[in-house]
Amino acid sequence: MPKLRLRGTSRKIVISVILVLILSFIGTVAIAQQSTDEAEELRRELAQKYKNAEPGESFLVGHMTFHLSQEYSMMVYQSIEQACKQLGLQSKGILAQSDADWIQQTQSLIAAGAKAIIYNCPNVSIIPELAKICNENKVFMATYFGITGEVYPGDFGPYWVIDNTPLADEQTFFPLVILLQKMRENDRTKLLHIQASKTNATISTALINLGVYQAWKLYPEMQVLGHQYGEWNYEGGRKAAEAALAIRQDYEGLWGANDSVTMGALRALEDRGLQIGPFTASRDMEMTTAEEILRGNFLVTCGFDIPYYGGRLVPMLYDMCVGEWYPLPEEMFQAPELSVYGRPGEVEQLAEAAGIADHPNFYVAPTEENLNKILKQMKEREPNYPYDFRLMSISKCKELGLEYDRHAGSPAGLGRHNYYFPAQIDKFGSVEDVREHVAATIEHFLDFSWADTWEEAEEYSKNFPPELKVEPVWE
Repeated sequence: MPKLRLRGTSRKIVISVILVLILSFIGTVAIAQQSTDEAEELRRELAQKYKNAEPGESFLVGHMTFHLSQEYSMMVYQSIEQACKQLGLQSKGILAQSDADWIQQTQSLIAAGAKAIIYNCPNVSIIPELAKICNENKVFMATYFGITGEVYPGDFGPYWVIDNTPLADEQTFFPLVILLQKMRENDRTKLLHIQASKTNATISTALINLGVYQAWKLYPEMQVLGHQYGEWNYEGGRKAAEAALAIRQDYEGLWGANDSVTMGALRALEDRGLQIGPFTASRDMEMTTAEEILRGNFLVTCGFDIPYYGGRLVPMLYDMCVGEWYPLPEEMFQAPELSVYGRPGEVEQLAEAAGIADHPNFYVAPTEENLNKILKQMKEREPNYPYDFRLMSISKCKELGLEYDRHAGSPAGLGRHNYYFPAQIDKFGSVEDVREHVAATIEHFLDFSWADTWEEAEEYSKNFPPELKVEPVWE
């Protein structure tokens, strides 16, 4: 083949184009670095402005939770205690069972010297009052499942600026697709659907139901039935299943809003002679569920590494308290990355058949190893989860000469042990996009009793506004 020869003018044009591309790349890198430097400077400036303690200081971190009857809430409680101990902080946990409890106990914790308070599933209607109290006393607060379209970190002053909530439509989509695929392969079409709650963690209830819709769209022959609320715990799940059984008894599969609810519902079905454990799916990755999966009596769940998820807010709060770090608006709402857990081989095979094995958000982690190395710690007299939360604190790493690790030294491969900022992913792109999506999701999916068949769901979906993002992609 003859060599390509460029004439003088052509050669100059090519060189000019190359130079332009190089200079453009250098300029882009410089702009990005400038933007990064400016963001870092702003974080530091805000951190110093709102700090309420000094590096190395030992202070109280309070933790209030809505119940302890769920393995999730117990692991969160334990991991917060562990993180505080590792960072040399004091901790105090409190159970709040009414709006008055949340307010009164907040005041008590502040009176006892708390510099930061973590709230697990507070009633969102009282968050403005909690934020008011914390702002007046310069006490940082963080929440799990604390947002709606109208209630968002940063809305009520500078001291509530972190909410930790998984994008539960993502967490629902993968295990439910796997369940529906197995049901399709076995000629089953009647799915019992247990919802979560209309009053606690409403953002999660709505997002879970959105994930049901996203999965159902791929399996329109299915009937999604029942729609009773399980109120996040085992006993609530039993009651929900019993109410659904009073209407009909021919269910062929089971989906519940979380592991505790689903396990309670599964036991109620078994009491009535319905043995559908291998056609059961949920989300959370609790210890009892992992054990049932390995016994073959539960198909799949999707977890957000609960002990990591629970403890990681402590180092973030410590860094805010001592003036080392402060989140920018797009960093205030955070979501954990997720892993799918099932019996080895079966989940991968079903995912491949369903067409989600190559989905960019899909990740399978080892169930038995996670159970033995992480989840079983919940039952120990002195739980010790395999995380060093000091490594997630910028300030502690500086104080102790440690190397920062976003994964808290977690065992490789047992889960994601990571998180991201929804406002920065392509699906949304801004805080306002997230807020509008959350508001629309709560409006349309806090209750999913409007459809038992896909034809009904398709008809109702004509009411969806454009800000409701129903595509099952989270990049």
